[in-house]
Amino acid sequence: MMDLEVSRLKSLLRALALYAEARGRLLQLEAQEAGVKFTMMIVLAALAAGLLLCGWLLAVPAIVWLISHTQGWPWWKVALGAAGAHLFLGLIFLLRLRSLLRRLQVFEETFKQFQRDREWLSGNSP
Repeated sequence: MMDLEVSRLKSLLRALALYAEARGRLLQLEAQEAGVKFTMMIVLAALAAGLLLCGWLLAVPAIVWLISHTQGWPWWKVALGAAGAHLFLGLIFLLRLRSLLRRLQVFEETFKQFQRDREWLSGNSP
């Protein structure tokens, strides 16, 4: 009888170890996938931001001069208007980014598997 209990305990421990290994592997795969996605997004965002910054640093003084020259307005008023427009657009883009980050889902399959496991365990409990 004691051997049967030891055998059952060993089987249970083996099953738990296999379960943990499978879930760990799934988590590892999804972490690698998320890492690739995040790295690609960060590289693209950095390149885009750098190029946009360089372009605007070159274009804004010329645009300010052109508007002030053609409209007869003081350059500092045109520069303040451009600064306000840039701050407004920057705020809109930051709000959009925050919205996208809130909806970003990673490790979806791992969480689904954990939920299925919880449902199965609660349904098979004595």
